[in-house]
Amino acid sequence: MTRAKRLPFLVTAMFLSCALLYAAAAAVVPETAPGGDAPAPVLRSGAVPRLLHYTREKFYYDIYWIGIYVGSAVLEGSRDRGLVRITSEVHSAAFLSNFYKVEDFAESKVKDGLPLNFRIRQREGKYRSDKETRFDAENGKITYFDYLKGLRKDHEGKQGVFWDVISGFYFLRTKQLEPEKKIFIDVFDSNKFLNAEVSVLGRERVKFADKGEIDAIVVKPVLKSDGLFQNKGDIRIWLSNDENRFPVRVETKVPIGRVVAELKKVETER
Repeated sequence: MTRAKRLPFLVTAMFLSCALLYAAAAAVVPETAPGGDAPAPVLRSGAVPRLLHYTREKFYYDIYWIGIYVGSAVLEGSRDRGLVRITSEVHSAAFLSNFYKVEDFAESKVKDGLPLNFRIRQREGKYRSDKETRFDAENGKITYFDYLKGLRKDHEGKQGVFWDVISGFYFLRTKQLEPEKKIFIDVFDSNKFLNAEVSVLGRERVKFADKGEIDAIVVKPVLKSDGLFQNKGDIRIWLSNDENRFPVRVETKVPIGRVVAELKKVETER
């Protein structure tokens, strides 16, 4: 079963470990290297805002398709002495797992403000994947591995910084998000260089677990590529309108109805 033919809800069931995390950060514009040669990387260690407001934060989500509970997701980030580690897990609900089991895991590592490593393993029905990307932003190198296909691809001489889909999303949360503003970033995912655009649609009140309604900022990611969501996806993310920028709700329009991921619980540590 190809990605395009999977069950509709899986478009959003994967949002923590794949598609919606293309909603990344501001573009990094290369500067000219000394002597007027080709542009050199401009984003150096320590130049990026701290990706995590807390030393540890963990988000628990329930995922619904046309009002039916179809799965859960967990997104967790931690930082320790310059290393940020972010993981996401997506699991299908018990009833669905009887005929279409989903078990996805992704991990992103950022060292001293620069992307270091991204690994994602997927099990969705009969579909399997095991992919890794190693980033060397200081030297403009990216190495991609598809372990199930026995593929390795080296990319040399890349200027600026290309984020993976998870660290890019965390970077987005550090930005000033003003209504009608657009934010861009260079993203590398699944052996492809992609240009992501995030539109800030405005502010709304949204329900957050047992806290009632809270103020939120609504953003809409658009991926300008030939791949998933190429200007066709209707994806919206609600971030709490405070310094935390908790992702409290995600909606994705699918051929039949909408899929909604709702934040149910947050754990934080200073």
